Amino acid sequence: MIESYLIEKMFNNAPFLDEMATDQGKIHPHWERIAKYYEQIGSERMRQFRDEVGRQLRENGVTYNVYGDPNGMNRPWILDPVPMVFSGEEWDVIEKGLIQRTELLNLIMSDLYGDQTLIKEGHIPFELVYNHKGFLRQAHHIKLDGNQQLVQYSSDLARGPNGKMWVLHDRTDAPSGAGYTFENRAAMTRVFPELIRENHVSKITSYYQTFKNTLSNLTTNNKENPRVVLLSPGPTNETFFEHAYISSFMGFTLAFGEDLTVSDGYVWLKTIKGLEKVDVIIRRVDDVFCDPLEFRSDSHLGVVGLMEAVRQRKVLVINPLGCRVLENPGLMAFLPKISKHLLGRDLDLPSVATWWCGQPKEMSYVFEHLDSLVIRNIYRGTNHKSVFGGTLSKAERERLKQQIRRSPYMFVGQEMVEFSTTPSYINNKLEARNAVFRSYVVADSENNSYKVMPGGLSRSSPEKGAFLVSNQTGGISKDTWILGKVKENHAPTKSVKIQPLVRNVLPSRTGERLFWLGRYLERSAYTVRLMRMTLLSYNEADEDIHLHENPVLSTLLKTLTVMTGTLPGFTEPSKLKNPEAELLSLVYDSEKSGSLAYSIQAFLSNAYAVRDRLSLDTWRILDSISEELSHMKRSDITLMQAYQRLDNMVVKLMAFYGLNIDNMTREPTWHLLNIGRFIESAANNCTILREMLSKFYNTESNKELMEDTLRCNESLVTYRYRYRSNLEMSGVLSLLILHEDNPRSLIYQLLEIDHHLKTLPSQSEMELFSVERKSLLEAITKIRLCDVNRLSISNPVTHEFEALTELLDEVISLLHSTSDIIYEKYFSHTGSGYRMMQSTIPEI
Repeated sequence: MIESYLIEKMFNNAPFLDEMATDQGKIHPHWERIAKYYEQIGSERMRQFRDEVGRQLRENGVTYNVYGDPNGMNRPWILDPVPMVFSGEEWDVIEKGLIQRTELLNLIMSDLYGDQTLIKEGHIPFELVYNHKGFLRQAHHIKLDGNQQLVQYSSDLARGPNGKMWVLHDRTDAPSGAGYTFENRAAMTRVFPELIRENHVSKITSYYQTFKNTLSNLTTNNKENPRVVLLSPGPTNETFFEHAYISSFMGFTLAFGEDLTVSDGYVWLKTIKGLEKVDVIIRRVDDVFCDPLEFRSDSHLGVVGLMEAVRQRKVLVINPLGCRVLENPGLMAFLPKISKHLLGRDLDLPSVATWWCGQPKEMSYVFEHLDSLVIRNIYRGTNHKSVFGGTLSKAERERLKQQIRRSPYMFVGQEMVEFSTTPSYINNKLEARNAVFRSYVVADSENNSYKVMPGGLSRSSPEKGAFLVSNQTGGISKDTWILGKVKENHAPTKSVKIQPLVRNVLPSRTGERLFWLGRYLERSAYTVRLMRMTLLSYNEADEDIHLHENPVLSTLLKTLTVMTGTLPGFTEPSKLKNPEAELLSLVYDSEKSGSLAYSIQAFLSNAYAVRDRLSLDTWRILDSISEELSHMKRSDITLMQAYQRLDNMVVKLMAFYGLNIDNMTREPTWHLLNIGRFIESAANNCTILREMLSKFYNTESNKELMEDTLRCNESLVTYRYRYRSNLEMSGVLSLLILHEDNPRSLIYQLLEIDHHLKTLPSQSEMELFSVERKSLLEAITKIRLCDVNRLSISNPVTHEFEALTELLDEVISLLHSTSDIIYEKYFSHTGSGYRMMQSTIPEI
C-alpha cells in the first residue's frame, strides 16, 4: 500500500509537495513508524479500520448538515483513517506563529474599536474597514476587561511549494470545528490505540479546560459560578452536532435565540422554573444576526436588546460582537507591515499573497494576472463566492472587472497556492490529496497569553488537484497528530478549588422538545402495534369476505384512522373496500401528517433538537431507528415488507424506552419526557378503547376486538393469568382502566403523569395542587368513581356502550386541557405570573 503510493509519486510526476514523502520517494522521519504500520496491516485490514472509524462516528451521532442538499440534513461525518501528521519540531514553529498572529489580530481589534490609530496613521485603509459588514459601529469603545479582546481564534493553513505553512483564512467570528476534532480523536483512539501511543501523539483535551478557566476569569458577574450558555442557530445549522457536543462536554446550557430575552438590561434564560440570569454567552451565531434590534432586523436567531446588555457590561459575549472584521481577507495585504509596526518583527506564518483592489496599482495587478488569481469579496457570505479567474470565459472576466471597478474596495485578488498533499485512504488504497489544516487558539487569561490546541481539524479534498477543501464541498476530515514526547510541566501545582454544584436549568424550548419527544415516542409505538395487528388481521381475512362486512377488520382500520388523525381515511367506504394503498401510505409517507413515518420523523427531529441532553447509548439507538425509518419510507414497499419493518421498529422504540428508564437522571429532563409519554399513552389508550369497544356486534367479533385491544396495550398475557377465563367486557375494562398495578391501564398512566408533575417547579408555593394537577385530578377521580359493570352494558337499541364512550371522551378532554396548561405554564412564557429567578440562588 505504501509502496504503490511512493511509486506513483516518483514516476507520475506528482506536481505537489507531499507531507509523507519526498519527490524521490523517501519517507520523512516522523512518518516512518506510521507508514510501516500501514504497510504491515495491508489494504484489507485498512478497509476494516476505515469502516470501524465510520461506525464509531455514526453510533456517536456525529453529523454535518449541508445547505441546499436534499440529503444534507444529519449527513454522517466522514473521517479518513489516515491522519495529518506534524513532527514536534515543525509544530513548535507553527505554534509560535499562531500565537504571534493571534496577538497581532487582538491588537488590531482593540485599536479598530478603540482609538483607531492604525487607520489614522495609514496602516489600514479607511475604506477596507468601514465597508466591511463585520465592522460594527455599535461595538465601538466596548471592550472586555484586560488586554485579550480576541478570546477564540482559528485559521486555515496549508503547506506551500516552498515547504512553509501559509495562512489561507482567519476565523474569528464564531470559529467552528473543535468539537469535531474531539470526536475525530476519540474515534481514532479507539481504532488505533497502539499507533497513537507508540508515536506519542499529543493530547488535545487541555484546550477547553483553558477556555473554561478564561471564561471564569473574564466575567464580571457571578465569578464563582457564572451561568454560561452556548447560543446556537438551531438544529438546521451545518454544525449543530458540535454545538450540542460542546455544551454537553463542558456543562454549558445549549440555547437558541428564542430561549433568551433581555429585561432590565440583563439577559435571561427562559427555563421551566422562570427566568435565569445569564452571565456569559458563547455564540455560534454570526454577529450581525445576534441582535435584530441593532443589526439585521430579519434575524430570528438572535436576542432583541443583546447589544445594550453588552454595553452595560451585564453580559459577556464570546467572541465579542464585531470581531468578524478580522476575517476580512483584505487585511492580509497589510499584516506584514502592521506586524513590524506593532510587534517589531515579521510574521512567522505568512498569509497567502493578497492584493486589495482598493489601491489602483494593486487593482491593475489583479486585472493583469486574473487567470492565476482567486477573486474574493472582503466579506465572506453565501452571496459572495470565491471566483477562480482561470475558469472564466472572456465575457465573464470582463463582467468581473466591471464589478470590481464599480466598488474596488470590496474585492481582493489572492494567489492560488498549490498546497501540499497528504496520504488519504480512498478507493481502498492510499492516494495523494491536497489538504488544509485548521488550528484552534484560545486566550489563557491566567498567564495573559494564548494557548494553541496541539492538533486540530484537517480536511482533504475528495478529488485530485482540488483546492476547494471544505465540508460543504465534500471535503474529508482527518485527525491531526503532533508527534513527540509530551513536554514535562515543572511549574508548581496550584491548589485545586472545589467547584460548587451548578443547578441544571432546563430551557423551556428544550423542555417542550422533551415533552414532544415523549409524546411522539408513544404515538409511534401505539401506531406500530395497532398497524401490526391490522396487517395481521387483513392477511388472515378470507378473500371472499368484503372488508366492510367484517366488523373486526373494519373496526381496526377505522381505529387506525382515528388514532393517527388521518381522516377521512378508512371512514370512507371506498378506502375501506380497497385498503392497501391507504395502509401503505400510513407506513411510508412521511409527508402525511399522522402517518407512522411522519410520527417517527417527528420523534427523531425532537431528539436531534435536544441531543445535548441525551446519552451516547441513546444516540446509538436513535441512529438505528433512523436507519430503520429510511428502509420503511420506500414507496415501493409491500405489505409483507411493511409488517417485517414494523416488527423491527417496535423493538428499537422499546430499546429507547428502556434506556430512558435506566440511564436518565431523575431531573426535569426525565420528568418532562415522561409527562409527554404518559399523556400520549393515556390518550391513545382512551382512543383505542373508545373505537374498538364502543359497539356490540356479536359475541365472537367482540371477543376478537377485546383480544386485539389487550394485545395493542401489551396486556393480553396479564389478562389470561389474572382471570383465567374467556374474555369478558368487564374484565378487559377493569384491567385497562382501573388496575393501578398495570402499567398499561388508564389509571396507572394518569397517576404517573401526576407523579411527574409534582416534581416540576410550581408557580405558586401557596397552591397545594397546581392548575394542571387539578385538571388531572378530575380525570383520576372520574375513573376511580366509575362503575365498570355499568360501562360493560350496551344500549339494547343502538348496541353502543354509551357510558364507556362518555367516560373516555371526558378523560380525553381533560388530558387535552392538562397538556394545554402545561404548555402555557412551562413553555409559553406569556403568563403574567412568570417570574425572574436570580442566578445567585444557592446551588442544590
